[in-house]
Amino acid sequence: MAKCPFAQWMPLPWSAGHYVAGPFKIVHHTTEGSTAAGAFATYQQSHDIPHFTVDEQFIYQHLDTDVAARALAHPAGTVETNRHSAIQFELVGFAGRPKKKASLTNVGRLCRWIESTHGVPPEWPNGYPNPPVNGRDPGHHNRNEQNWKTKGGHYGHCHVPVNSHWDPAYTADEVAYVMGVPATDDVQLVAERETLLEMSGRTATPHAARRAVGKKKAARPGSRKPRATKTRATKARKKRKS
Repeated sequence: MAKCPFAQWMPLPWSAGHYVAGPFKIVHHTTEGSTAAGAFATYQQSHDIPHFTVDEQFIYQHLDTDVAARALAHPAGTVETNRHSAIQFELVGFAGRPKKKASLTNVGRLCRWIESTHGVPPEWPNGYPNPPVNGRDPGHHNRNEQNWKTKGGHYGHCHVPVNSHWDPAYTADEVAYVMGVPATDDVQLVAERETLLEMSGRTATPHAARRAVGKKKAARPGSRKPRATKTRATKARKKRKS
């Protein structure tokens, strides 16, 4: 069983069955919609589901990654697509528009988990996706079938043989951002270190205050000396009067 530990489990019943060939690869899609709810409604109608749906807040998992999803076309008699060890996710957004950085962060986190869990190399065998031109399909997509059949790594829907879609249409900066997101454990460790530093900064003042209080307490015995001197002076005056 392969379930992403930081994904929201939202199972759907429409898998494509078992994988029939490898190596493992990650396929990037966009939903062509603005909300995860809209994507879920589409899945209910089409049954063409990915393993995951990703937006700026959550990663939703619909299928165990040990079984195949159904978000790719597979015309009869053509090369296997869904069942060629393709782990697929749909990013909420549009191919022709910029992607939200928070969503890309979640994409990166998910990709690091898939890479680690299924041995997917952090490479793009058919090259990076072509970015949109004025919000439209730029064309000239590399759908090299031999790479698909023999090389693990990252593929856009635009790279898959016998498919016609052009998503996700990442820009080069968006690809670099996704591939640069660290694994979730690293993110958590950085956050923990920052929290510890903040805590140490906050506790420095109370320590200093306690030291200051200690110094004040040490000074109190000396504060009695003036009173003692005053008492001796009073006694001396009393003796002269007598």
